Amino acid sequence: MKNLDKLGNTIDKAVNILIVIFFSVLISSCVLQVFTRYVLNKAFSWTEELARYTFIWANLLGAVICTKKGTHATVTALSEKYPPGLKRIVGAFIQVVVMLIALVMIRYGVKVTYMTIRQTSAAMKISMALVNSSIPICGILIFIHSFVHLVKLIEEYRVSERGDAK
Repeated sequence: MKNLDKLGNTIDKAVNILIVIFFSVLISSCVLQVFTRYVLNKAFSWTEELARYTFIWANLLGAVICTKKGTHATVTALSEKYPPGLKRIVGAFIQVVVMLIALVMIRYGVKVTYMTIRQTSAAMKISMALVNSSIPICGILIFIHSFVHLVKLIEEYRVSERGDAK
């Protein structure tokens, strides 16, 4: 369990650093775009594209962080009233669903990334695979975090069962 926590924390630190980098580039490119368009009357064609692609990466990396922290969108009107055992079962079911969604992201993200290796972006002329690879990479990270949550829920269930048996 400690190894899983260590893996999750290592991923979390790297993702947080990447998010800071992507948002910094996003903000810088937007500021540059506005400055060149309205002050110099000559906008760079690549700044809008760069902002769009860094936004995609930052957004998906944000989903990874939300999965790690368990802060993704939820409806708790009913689940707050569940007894602890049922809460763990529902929690485990949710983690399995998140893992299945992550597997879809991985499978089809790899396909899309592979299909776009030779396709280049209009302004920056970079491979679209660099942008599209955000889907399977973040899918893998979401899967890992969700798996760690599932293992913790199973461990909590086992501990509670041993406690109830005494």
